[in-house]
Amino acid sequence: MARMTSLDRWVHHHLTGEQRRAKPPGPILLTFVTAAAAVWVCVKRNWWPSPFGAHTWADPLLAHLVVLVVLAVTGLVWAIRTLYVLGRDRRWSWWILPAPVIVSAAFAFVVWGPSTTFLDKRSEFEAIAVDIRENPGSSRDEFEIGPFDINRARGGPSGEVYFVDNSTIFFSFTSGWVYSPEHEPDGLGDVDFSSTHLDGPWYRYESVYRD
Repeated sequence: MARMTSLDRWVHHHLTGEQRRAKPPGPILLTFVTAAAAVWVCVKRNWWPSPFGAHTWADPLLAHLVVLVVLAVTGLVWAIRTLYVLGRDRRWSWWILPAPVIVSAAFAFVVWGPSTTFLDKRSEFEAIAVDIRENPGSSRDEFEIGPFDINRARGGPSGEVYFVDNSTIFFSFTSGWVYSPEHEPDGLGDVDFSSTHLDGPWYRYESVYRD
């Protein structure tokens, strides 16, 4: 019966020349937008599975790219359907609102919502730093502390300990944190190095290796 009704409607539109009403953005589009926004929030807030944990297949960069593609496609579909409903049909549908509201809420949460900072996890970083200082020549590779993915933690020549933030590694650029209770850190080897004091013996650093 539903098919006959649709067929009758199609015949009626073609015989009378009357345009069919455009479909507004619907629940399927909203599902894709909600899922993409949730993944985007998790990736931006470092709640996504760590590349060094059990779910190494869940690569954060790949997830981010997929989210951007999904949001771009659904955004285009949403805009086209909304323009048809509002512009051509000159009518309103409440299905127009949910998608932009969800995306706006996700963006607001990422920008202004509470987040875990380095200082919130300071004690865990400090325990590893003290252990490395007490065992000269030792290091730790590819581990996580809370939402932070650490590529490597190793000691420096003057007793400081460097934690390389895995999410910041880009060609010759790295950044992270330094535990240096005795003096301001001055970097490792042949690098352009800068640091900013955070609290106590902790510094945030940036370095670029020179050729």
